[in-house]
Amino acid sequence: MNDFRILCIRSDRIGDMLVSTPVFRRLREVYPGARIDVIASPLGAVALEGNPDIDAVHIYDKRHLSSVFSLLPILFSKHDLVVSFNCRSRTVGMLAALARGKRKGALNKGVLAPWSGSEADAGHYSAVMLRELEAEFGLPHDGNPSTRIVFTIPDAVQEEVDAAYPKQPGRKRVGIFIGNIKKTGLRWPMGKFVELTDLLLRQPEPLDVWVVSGAEDVPLLEAYRDRERPGLNIFVGGKSLQQTGAFIRRCDAFVTCTSSPQHLAGAMGTPTTSITYPWSEELWTPRGPLNFSAVSEVNDDVRDIPVRQVYETLDRTLQGSLARWEEIC
Repeated sequence: MNDFRILCIRSDRIGDMLVSTPVFRRLREVYPGARIDVIASPLGAVALEGNPDIDAVHIYDKRHLSSVFSLLPILFSKHDLVVSFNCRSRTVGMLAALARGKRKGALNKGVLAPWSGSEADAGHYSAVMLRELEAEFGLPHDGNPSTRIVFTIPDAVQEEVDAAYPKQPGRKRVGIFIGNIKKTGLRWPMGKFVELTDLLLRQPEPLDVWVVSGAEDVPLLEAYRDRERPGLNIFVGGKSLQQTGAFIRRCDAFVTCTSSPQHLAGAMGTPTTSITYPWSEELWTPRGPLNFSAVSEVNDDVRDIPVRQVYETLDRTLQGSLARWEEIC
């Protein structure tokens, strides 16, 4: 099996790649000695930093035509399996057509193998991919499937972040991710984020509140420009996803309306308040006892979720540590 080669192709975003990591883990379990290569977008590649199930990541950047030519050596190498992660993607279809493989298959076709996990997980995106992988490639049935995301933080990175952002003794840390700046309907309004932040800073038991943004989301921080107060801090990710993950790991609770940090928080084992909508709650939201969701009444829009709903969901996330809504407002 040492000369067995697998090529996986996934060309979309960070969140999509994070929830795909259970598939890489399953391939490694079935083919422990195989070489597993992944073709990923520049964004997707950062989600695979330090992944123990991957041997190499190759970048496809659709903004540059030369990117295809740089991939030809890996595409033209002989592979035993070529796994396309989205059969509806033209990009993935093109790359898969170029790839040499004894057996090619695609996920997102709707053909599912039996499921042996919990019923609550059966329709989750990661679980669906595992079932499709099993059906498409005839893998042995997994009697104990896991949808847990694989994301590795090196000790040196964690130590660096702990030193740069030390926790305040006796205070719980709450991270509030305010992005994604490009997704208006899927992003909770900044005015509501600010209101939630103000409520947290008025708690009888002081909290350490961190407003978190990605590098592209920095313009959103303008809403906090005149709100410098004790206990309010800013964290801007950008150096690496591992650094952001290490910071999230040290939060006692994390609030987000964006899927990528939501999945990253789930991978870090951080209790999370997910601001989401019905379709995403069913398909994307991390499973398990550490996720608590504030869900809108309509799909693809979270803007109408009231601050009180998110506040009370965060209180459950913090195991009842916040003041009652009626007492703080």
